[in-house]
Amino acid sequence: MSYQDFGRNHTRCNAHHLRELVAAGEAHPEHTWPRIAMKTLEQLNTAAHAARDAGLDAIPAHVVDPLISRFVRTIHLGLLLHPPDRGRKQSKTRNLLVRLRDYQHQVLLFARDLTVPFTNNQAERDLRMIKAQLKISGGWRTRHGAQAWLRVRGYISTVRKNSLHVITALRDAITGNPWLPTAVETT
Repeated sequence: MSYQDFGRNHTRCNAHHLRELVAAGEAHPEHTWPRIAMKTLEQLNTAAHAARDAGLDAIPAHVVDPLISRFVRTIHLGLLLHPPDRGRKQSKTRNLLVRLRDYQHQVLLFARDLTVPFTNNQAERDLRMIKAQLKISGGWRTRHGAQAWLRVRGYISTVRKNSLHVITALRDAITGNPWLPTAVETT
């Protein structure tokens, strides 16, 4: 099961893309497209942070549009320089370029929606314990056991994200005084 299976509005992790672009640049030092793609992603990330800091709902079009256009052109250039190999197996560089092209909306979602982070590192950390539990014990004996384990892990994750002491929060929950996040009002 991949992280993609956890929802429709999935974003791609650009920290992973940057690492893969570094590897592509090292594998093909004669090509400039990996450096341009990395720089463009980093500029989009900087623009997203600047827009958030300025209290904007979106990156201004005169900033975001040329950067997205440059990113798309760069990926297409990379694809021209790395044509498909015969057979099913393709190079890592080709596979990266195809992913960046085919999942462009998910790769660049952080630049179009400022509520979306540049990386999915937090989501991966949240899911990592589940994957580790599955690897170690192969799963849970009962559905109730799995739900209880997930409920506790979710509570711990939420407590940490709100900068509370985990042991204290667990003790309070066990003694009948659980911490609850404040409700977010929607209009």
